[in-house]
Amino acid sequence: MEGDLQAIPLTEVLELVHAHRRSGVLEVRTGPLPLTLRFALGEVVGASILDWEGLDALFAFPLHPEEGTFRFVPTRSPEAAQALMPFSVLLGEWARVNDEWDRFRTLIDSPSRVLEAIRPGEPYGAFLGGKSVRAAAKAWGVPLIIAMERAYMGVREGDLYPLRRYAWYALRIKKKNRTLEEFGHLAALLDGSRNLGEIVAEGVPLGLVRRYLIRALAQEELTPPGRGWLLRDLLWEAEKEAE
Repeated sequence: MEGDLQAIPLTEVLELVHAHRRSGVLEVRTGPLPLTLRFALGEVVGASILDWEGLDALFAFPLHPEEGTFRFVPTRSPEAAQALMPFSVLLGEWARVNDEWDRFRTLIDSPSRVLEAIRPGEPYGAFLGGKSVRAAAKAWGVPLIIAMERAYMGVREGDLYPLRRYAWYALRIKKKNRTLEEFGHLAALLDGSRNLGEIVAEGVPLGLVRRYLIRALAQEELTPPGRGWLLRDLLWEAEKEAE
């Protein structure tokens, strides 16, 4: 089973797999963003955006994409596979968190954005010295969407302010032999001797770096650890930049 999401909405595809108690892998793509869902007897037992796995990744993918494709490959039902959530609860939570992402991103373009606390002490001590929302989620031990909500409240109330950098600035990338021709000058700088923040500081436009990363990740030229969350965040940032 495969098709176009403009003809069959993603929610209908999910309902079909669930209603017929199918087991297999559903691959969904909207633009460069891929989602892999693993089903066992109609229940979702796994979800990932590239190497980013779990509910955080699932809920960061749009439930109602305007365009895209899907492909379902049947498999035998895995033994002892447990549903991430009961199916109807999963769809409801997915829709709710999608709406929350839209709201929080009015002030913070992506969870890779680095924020700074205005003053020491809780509840925003995790941001002292400048930390991303992803780093704060790890420090707090909470799901990413909870950390994003706290950060949103902090920015709205003036206790946090966004810095002009992102968590992915710390990445050092050494390009492979193959590269993308239209980014030749930038790709030449990706020799592993400096991180992406240093490359931006040298005058390479942030938008150009971001576009290169999106293309290189989508085409699997770059496969760094964390490429799933990196691609998700870069696309969110590009979307906000285009508004």
